[in-house]
Amino acid sequence: MLDTIGKDIGGTTSCLFYSLAFLSITPGIIKETLKKVSKKPGIFVYGIADKKVGGIDLQMPNGNIAPVFAAALDKNIPAPFNKEPAGGGGNRMHHKFVVIDFDKPDARVWLGSYNFSIPADTKNGENLLLIKDRRVVVSYTVEALRIFDHYHFRVAQKEAKTAKKKLQLAKPPRKAGEKPWFADDYSDKRKIRDRELFA
Repeated sequence: MLDTIGKDIGGTTSCLFYSLAFLSITPGIIKETLKKVSKKPGIFVYGIADKKVGGIDLQMPNGNIAPVFAAALDKNIPAPFNKEPAGGGGNRMHHKFVVIDFDKPDARVWLGSYNFSIPADTKNGENLLLIKDRRVVVSYTVEALRIFDHYHFRVAQKEAKTAKKKLQLAKPPRKAGEKPWFADDYSDKRKIRDRELFA
């Protein structure tokens, strides 16, 4: 199945969202295809893994490259973000799904206990589903965004503490000629794509 899934991921035409446990320690076609798709111009990719993944640059909504993974912020976490179960080495992200082209008629999501790895394919008794119902696919897209935004906040919080800045919402322009905080949403190519994709 790995070759079939890899080929499907490689055929992404619009957007790809994934949440994959063990991606940092799982070599092979899935990881390599995610790298390739992430570099394709015009393809919108959001991804998260349980740990930092070498060789894959995960994009934050502001277009900056940052590692987004479950243990991004491990102390001084404000409520309600500090309510995740911990143990055995820290916070855990165990979701395993890949959403392909949620905004197209052929939208689909691969999901299950399947770890998208060779042992999952040849040794373990794992389940794997391919769902092509767009309502279900959109639901998984929303979940991917929820997870990604949660950990993006953690990365931003950690960076704000390092820079000794307070993390807060931006205010609207108050003076004539003042640049609004949302101006980049209409000038930055990635932010334009983000705005148009989720409009």
